[in-house]
Amino acid sequence: ESGISDWFPRIQPWMRINHFPGMHNTLARKSRLARNMARMHRMFPSEYGFLPESWVLPEDMPDLEKRFDESGVAKTIYIAKPDAGTQGRGIFLTNQLDRIRKAASDREGLLVVQRYIAKPMLIDGMKFDLRLYFLMASVLGSNGALQPRYFLMHDGLVRLCTTEYTPPSLDNIDRRCMHLTNYAINKKSKDFVQNEGDDDGAGSKRALRWFMEHIEEEFGTKEREKLWNKLKGLCVKMALAAHPSLEAEYGNVLPRDLSGGAMGCRCFELLGVDVMLDTKRRPFLIEVNHLPSFTCDSPLDEDIKSRAVQQTLDLCCPCDPGDRQVYEAAVAARKRQGSNASDAASNGRSGDSPLLNEGWYKDFERVYPVEPSRPKAAARFDAILARVREVFRPVMGSAMRRPTSSSSERQVSAAAGPGAASALASASAPSGARPPRPPPSRFRPPQAGTP
Repeated sequence: ESGISDWFPRIQPWMRINHFPGMHNTLARKSRLARNMARMHRMFPSEYGFLPESWVLPEDMPDLEKRFDESGVAKTIYIAKPDAGTQGRGIFLTNQLDRIRKAASDREGLLVVQRYIAKPMLIDGMKFDLRLYFLMASVLGSNGALQPRYFLMHDGLVRLCTTEYTPPSLDNIDRRCMHLTNYAINKKSKDFVQNEGDDDGAGSKRALRWFMEHIEEEFGTKEREKLWNKLKGLCVKMALAAHPSLEAEYGNVLPRDLSGGAMGCRCFELLGVDVMLDTKRRPFLIEVNHLPSFTCDSPLDEDIKSRAVQQTLDLCCPCDPGDRQVYEAAVAARKRQGSNASDAASNGRSGDSPLLNEGWYKDFERVYPVEPSRPKAAARFDAILARVREVFRPVMGSAMRRPTSSSSERQVSAAAGPGAASALASASAPSGARPPRPPPSRFRPPQAGTP
């Protein structure tokens, strides 16, 4: 099966693919997520306090060692995760430096170590996390620039542990169903309760919609709105940090668009963003999944995931079997105009879905650009995007100014076959072209900050 990186050179301007080149190397790997959030924390200390204190090993081992006493024991509990691990494989809790050293030396890849959230919010005495469905899309602006359009679904999953939580100690530190919220781990427990009925607030997996109603019932409407705004802010700021890299790789990896953007942006991505709350209901970013599972083990799964997928396609895939002919006609018209030709996007003729400019679509709320009713949030997010674009302007500029080559011209006329208006890839592999790698650095967020 071809990897994701093998698909991008085949995605002609009239097609769509449900991935951005570079996502794997910016947000989807735990080490890159930690490093990118560290970079953003240096630029915006008060905004990027939503990732637990993190170290990427072996690079950050000298700094991590300072957290342990002379005997190699720490008062703090740490959680160690393989950089590219999935479904809870290889994760462990410890306060022993020797165990971390051994794990780091035994594996070929990187190991990410984080301060464990020892005081999590509980539901029915169980630790849990939230699976948010966050859609990253873009519309084409002038000169091929990508203008982000981000949406957050008003439903998702609440995944509970299956053993009642007590703070980690030497007696329970290895009890995975107490400390790890991964569904792949807890579904194997004899105490796992499948949600089989119509109640989306029952069982070991529940609905995000139910959870937000639970917050309102327990803490009031204002607290629900406050938490939802924090979740929106966390997702938006996480995505804005990656935008320059994704924009640069979009221009470098995909075949050149000779129509001036007449067909719109070819990429979108539905991410599974995993968030955990502490006892003060502060959200912490745990992981970003660029290949979230759409396996349906229950009616609850089928309901939420089918809506997420269908509405994503509605928002991002305004495709038609005749799109290739439309593209070729746009290229021919642009050639006839010669030096007087301008970008289709700048003339309002972009092929991007008009739904991307709406504030809502069914279960999805557009969270960036921000609605005029939240001017302070809009100003903060716009400042972040402007700053990261300024910092990475040389990288972006080289991608946007890529010259047209004879091979690129030939790619336009390559036959993609009938029905190739939409290309959906779901295999896992890193992008072929890697963005510049930021220097290794440990992420240490402030104790307080507004996500």
